[in-house]
Amino acid sequence: MAKAGQLHMLYTCPFCWKVRGLLEYLDIPHERIQVNPMRIKKTLPSAPEWKKVPVWVDSQQEVFVDSTPIMKHIDSVHNDGELWSSNDEERRDKWMEWVDLHMSKATIPILYGSLGSALKTTTMVSKLENFGFFSKRLYAWAGFPIMWGIIAKKRVKKDGRTPKKLWHDLLSEFTEQFGDKPFFGGDKPDLIDLAAFGYVRSISPYSQFSQLEDHETGMNWYRAMEATLKV
Repeated sequence: MAKAGQLHMLYTCPFCWKVRGLLEYLDIPHERIQVNPMRIKKTLPSAPEWKKVPVWVDSQQEVFVDSTPIMKHIDSVHNDGELWSSNDEERRDKWMEWVDLHMSKATIPILYGSLGSALKTTTMVSKLENFGFFSKRLYAWAGFPIMWGIIAKKRVKKDGRTPKKLWHDLLSEFTEQFGDKPFFGGDKPDLIDLAAFGYVRSISPYSQFSQLEDHETGMNWYRAMEATLKV
């Protein structure tokens, strides 16, 4: 079967998990190209203008960047825009913005919010990503004090909540929008569900995911989302 395109990605990138979930949900054949984190500026087809993942290159070699626009494009081309279509566009737009603003920023605190968790995370990232021999070891041991001390610590202090409390509050706020339905989109997921799922799923390879697992309604939604994927 012909591939619909190429997803240039990092395995641990939450924005890439968003697009991966959509491609799996729609069962779209595609090639995944896991780039070297240290060589993004040289190897991404969008560089040097755009130096971030994910990058989607369709079958016509047209390049698309930025996770949410990529998701909208794929939904439009391969699904007639059904996942983005809504009877309440104001609600849809508000909550896509909310998911991209709040859930995306919450991934770093839970993965790097303490010195111990930061070391575990950078060690895992060094194994999962396509680093070179020396850069793999450099990131594992030099990356965690930077991620913890410079980035995550400031976010946790600014927010005032523990990373677990932050995520429980976010899952509660999000799932409260469902009413009596299993998904934000109603009886089946929409693009907002898939975007939120991508952020939560990006935490799943790490032991810190256990801090989310005792949020009952959040996990009911998450497991329901997993069951919809064609993997």
